[in-house]
Amino acid sequence: MTGRLTISLSALAANYNALCRLAQGDVAAVVKADGYGLGAEPIAHRLAAEGCREFFVASCAEGVALREALGPVVIYVLEGALPETVQQLLQCELIPVLNTPAQIEAWSQTGAVCAVHVDTGMQRLGLPWADAMQVLAETSLKVELLISHFARADEPDSSAARQQMARIQPVFEAMRAHYPELRLSLGNSAALKRGLGSEHLGRAGIGLYGGNPFHRGRSSQRPVARLEGRILQVRNVAPGQAVGYGGRFIPAKPVRLATVGIGYADGVPRLLSGRGRVFIGGQHRPIVGRVSMDMIHVNLGDLPAAEGDWVEVMGANVSVDEVAEHAQTIAYEVLTGLGRRPLRQYVEAEL
Repeated sequence: MTGRLTISLSALAANYNALCRLAQGDVAAVVKADGYGLGAEPIAHRLAAEGCREFFVASCAEGVALREALGPVVIYVLEGALPETVQQLLQCELIPVLNTPAQIEAWSQTGAVCAVHVDTGMQRLGLPWADAMQVLAETSLKVELLISHFARADEPDSSAARQQMARIQPVFEAMRAHYPELRLSLGNSAALKRGLGSEHLGRAGIGLYGGNPFHRGRSSQRPVARLEGRILQVRNVAPGQAVGYGGRFIPAKPVRLATVGIGYADGVPRLLSGRGRVFIGGQHRPIVGRVSMDMIHVNLGDLPAAEGDWVEVMGANVSVDEVAEHAQTIAYEVLTGLGRRPLRQYVEAEL
């Protein structure tokens, strides 16, 4: 074992509570994609201990696994009710977020509780907002939650979000005449932090896991995940000697390199080749040459590092957002791309 992934449950809890303080209503946790790559079961257990009682997953299979692990909480399934999942949804008391007239028609025959998704500008899932009331008027449902999803809440200009709110509000008000206890859910982490929407249930995602909900600016989220690799070998490389696959790094002067036992099979993006950096011995040091499946090269400079030392690739000193920027992607992809090979350890201490 040369790689390890440490997940701070106390930082996760702190991020959840910070978002709750900003919310106008309750806050649900989005734990799809195995808790954004960090483990849905331990993540959900810790958030439940903080008082979180509502969770969102992407699929019925994710919902079934979470129900078995967590017990009596509310679990919404974003893909809705598919013909092959209706019975499992009912057996596990999962609440589908219905997206299409066909799903609505099929679920109305069950008499079970549901949520309804109205698309107000994402063009992804949900009933088109202009047709929503006509579709819903023709069916008999037990709707407890109406949701939509902001497409651009992470941008400084709020005009798109305001347009989406203007579209959903009359639908919500009309539905409340039939469902007096109906709640509204719009906001993701960015919307919660900006105070967008007038809703009853926010849906916290990336902000829980330490990622910056905004593309610009400094994040106030606490880092939740630390990915580290161990130095396997230290070598002195002479000028002109090619390093790694393709010989993409050729030093112009003598360098001291560490070969670190962690690579793209562990979740280190290959685009960090010659671009990213790590943290070791109190310093940031550059990744040189190509990231390979199991290893990276790090230019140690004058650091007195040795075989067996641990190197932070992502964590408190190299944020997930920095890794994403260097890899030309977003924090969501970095986290969900973490491999299963590094030893996982869940701690209460901050990273």
